[in-house]
Amino acid sequence: MKGHLTARFFIIAVLIAVIVFIADCAFHAVLVPDMYAGYPQRAQAGMEALFPFLFLTYIVQITLYLMMFLFIYPQRGVGNALWWGVWGGLFVVLPNMQFFVAVEGTTWTLLIAQCVEAIVLLMAAGLLFELLYRPRGQAAVATA
Repeated sequence: MKGHLTARFFIIAVLIAVIVFIADCAFHAVLVPDMYAGYPQRAQAGMEALFPFLFLTYIVQITLYLMMFLFIYPQRGVGNALWWGVWGGLFVVLPNMQFFVAVEGTTWTLLIAQCVEAIVLLMAAGLLFELLYRPRGQAAVATA
């Protein structure tokens, strides 16, 4: 398994993290811009100043998520990639469920949307990874 953590792996993982980051930002800016109304948050300028840090968290989180996929599902496959996305997405959003209890202004609608969004984004990340990264040797075996 150690041999799978190549420069190619990290390039593809970072590419997928960038895609997920853009999709997540677009989701919040375009589809649900008012979803966080009434939710305690920083001023827009404060959030914008922290975007580089937020971007870095996506790079680390998605890379680790894909690395775990390699270790947990060595045979991989599209079905496993999607299934891992369901569980990975749920795992990623668990802290949001905990914040829901403590943070006033968090609604059931917001929590459900966050859960669905996390699962869909990580299913997409797993699927993209499966399609882009499959080691060349495995691709030949899979089609035989």
